[in-house]
Amino acid sequence: MTAPAVCAWLASPPGRGGVAIIDLATTDPAALDRTLDAIGPGPTIPSSRFAHRTLPGIDDGVIARIDAHHAQVMPHGGPVIVRRLILALEKSGVEWLETAPADARPESEDAIEALALDVLCTARSPAAIEPLLEQARRWRGRSGPLDAEERRRSRRLDRLVEPVTVACIGGPNAGKSSLLNALVREPASIVSELAGTTRDRVSRRIDLAGVVVDWIDTPGLRETDDAIERTAIRSSLDAIRNAVLVVHLIAPDAPDPGLPDDLHPDEGVLRVRTKSDLPAPTPIRSDHVVGAIDDRGVTELASLIRHRIVRAEDFDFQGRWAFAPGLDQMDS
Repeated sequence: MTAPAVCAWLASPPGRGGVAIIDLATTDPAALDRTLDAIGPGPTIPSSRFAHRTLPGIDDGVIARIDAHHAQVMPHGGPVIVRRLILALEKSGVEWLETAPADARPESEDAIEALALDVLCTARSPAAIEPLLEQARRWRGRSGPLDAEERRRSRRLDRLVEPVTVACIGGPNAGKSSLLNALVREPASIVSELAGTTRDRVSRRIDLAGVVVDWIDTPGLRETDDAIERTAIRSSLDAIRNAVLVVHLIAPDAPDPGLPDDLHPDEGVLRVRTKSDLPAPTPIRSDHVVGAIDDRGVTELASLIRHRIVRAEDFDFQGRWAFAPGLDQMDS
């Protein structure tokens, strides 16, 4: 069976973005010309030139002809647009690759550096950049599987590539929605003094000084006769139990229902006293204090959460990081 003349793969991070980049490569320049004309009709694009093209039924975008064997198509970065472009490429006979081919990084000195650059394209956290770029040097000259310390560090550093879940939990009116709004600097949740306003969990991907997490703002845990709210609370409990870190908010003016007995997150529970402007009738034991209205302590809380997810010493660690599947078994 004849191999496809043109291969393509996603060279930008998956998910929503301003622009997506899809790489196309071939050993047959004429086949690449035909593919580009099929998805973005127009005059042949010379090497080292760009052209704006309408991608029929998909989007407008830019096509860059890098050289005779390599091109890039850059539409808007919405997932639906990217998927439509992938289908159009496959319809024109292009082989879609889930990962870039091993020889797609001619600037790399070895396979590990090429793999690090590929992972860099998909890593969600900006803080992943420096440790990924260090990996080729750290792997050179070392052989054998990772030791226990390297494996432990790798499990935490992996959180820079794919975000983990942080669940914000507390009673009604404990300040969960206000805290989320303060962290993302926009009204992601409805803030109300009416108990039960958040009737379902709100999930946002937020950047905590370079470490990206999936933040779940749960409905207030309480006993309720509202069937919809009870369903939302049960659903949230499942998500909370799968969270890597739980942020437990306790307010001086709201009852605290406590935490589920079977809650054992990998990075523990961070107890946060909210509404710092209000006096507490009884002392509240907490790890941190915030006032979301005036942003008191919010920046410091973001830093605390960040360092629970990936430690400062993880970034300074000079050992190897198994940043891709199977790498922990690879000999350098």
